Amino acid sequence: MVSRMIKSTPTSLRNTTRHSHIGIRLQLHAHEQWERIEALGWNEVGFNFFHIEDIHEPSLQLKRSLTRFAGTIVWRARSSLDDVILAALVNELIFAQANDMTDNQLLHSRLMNLIRAPGMLAEKRKILASLGLTLTDTEIEALIQQRKQDRPIYQFGVKVDSEAWRSLVKNALSISSVVISLEKWSSSLVKI
Repeated sequence: MVSRMIKSTPTSLRNTTRHSHIGIRLQLHAHEQWERIEALGWNEVGFNFFHIEDIHEPSLQLKRSLTRFAGTIVWRARSSLDDVILAALVNELIFAQANDMTDNQLLHSRLMNLIRAPGMLAEKRKILASLGLTLTDTEIEALIQQRKQDRPIYQFGVKVDSEAWRSLVKNALSISSVVISLEKWSSSLVKI
């Protein structure tokens, strides 16, 4: 269920292309500290993100590196997307395994970097299995249902009217287009 905070959204906002091929890592100021969020479904007018808490304050303080800007929550929803919950659970399981590997700093560091990588759910599950933690589909479904009850995940839509944000979007698009071009180029070499 999505609760709309702004009743009328200009059509141009809805028709603007949104990008999710890469996330933009940001920091959100909440509870007197900065915490990391991942901007998804982003474009020059805003983005959405997931959070474990229901944020009631519509005005947000955001930053990327030293660049600060403001955003406004325009919609919120309690997420029931199983893949989002599963991704959070798998990352938590990898984190627990990484904490058990502190004697092997290289492996610990690689596991911590893996947690930060968005997506890659199948690969992350394979890594967990290689570390001795194999979960059946039934066990995974039970974990997802339990998490939905214990700790719901919320999704927020944020509108941003800031030159700093538009600059971040422009940079993300230029970097991602280079990466996509390199991937296409390298895959074409493999076919030769």
